[in-house]
Amino acid sequence: MYDTLKIKYQVTHLPKEVIESTEQSFIWKGLTWNPTFNDATQKVNGYKTRVNNLDLRLKGNTIFCNNSLQKWYMGNNYEPFTYIEVVKAIEKLNQILPFNVYDAKVILLAVGIVIEAEAKPILDTWLSLNGKQPIPMLGANKQYGKKFYLTDYNVKGYDKTYEVKTHDRKKLNRQLFRFELEIYTRNLNKRKNAIDIYSVKDLIDKYKYQMLLDELQNKYEKIDKQQAIPLSQLTNKEKEILALFQNKEILQQYKEDHYESYRKKRTTYNKIKKQSNSQFLSYIKQKLKESVQALFNTCNIT
Repeated sequence: MYDTLKIKYQVTHLPKEVIESTEQSFIWKGLTWNPTFNDATQKVNGYKTRVNNLDLRLKGNTIFCNNSLQKWYMGNNYEPFTYIEVVKAIEKLNQILPFNVYDAKVILLAVGIVIEAEAKPILDTWLSLNGKQPIPMLGANKQYGKKFYLTDYNVKGYDKTYEVKTHDRKKLNRQLFRFELEIYTRNLNKRKNAIDIYSVKDLIDKYKYQMLLDELQNKYEKIDKQQAIPLSQLTNKEKEILALFQNKEILQQYKEDHYESYRKKRTTYNKIKKQSNSQFLSYIKQKLKESVQALFNTCNIT
């Protein structure tokens, strides 16, 4: 479920080394903190340390912590990260980090799920999301995923088996596809139908955990996908509409120039999509739904 987290916490009592802007490393709260310097002035502008894969930065009186919670706790992010494990991970994190983790403010979070399926056939169907086309994700000179960059959030899907092999030098004996949503909490909190995520303790609220799972699934369903539409059953007019909606650049211009006509054609396009008999898309959608439901069930919500 949860992957990358970026949190921050305001420290009340700073060590004297920080107050004096020491240029030497020092021990604080059981961790070794190393100074960071401004490139222009060469003066100390903060301190940094690491807890395994977690990156900690101290700027002024604020500590920032960033990276994958699941990888820190489990060593990977391709196995299910259940609600119970999330609770234990945050408990453990609270024991190790030099502040009350539960009260830390969440700035950004990523949520994701993994299904056993070959990634390429899934990604090949992705056309656009909210009018944006996906950007290729590359690793070792090979495309292994796609990512959508939007104003309020990012969405990506990729070949987890390939990513683990490339980055971790580990071979998995099954084909895995991972789907992720990255979102700044300010966008979750201010929107209509808000999911209020302010502090880390909100991440272990069972109902908010469920809402984030629903959000993840909804984002996948909003991706426009190449449909296996039986062209022989369409009229010439319907074929023209289908061609228009599959060219996003032309479609956007058409929408701006002929909005009322666009709305009518959109209705026809939606009817055409319902004629799709793509068993593959339905199969993948069901697999993702089952993965989401399995995580949701770990909350024991009735």
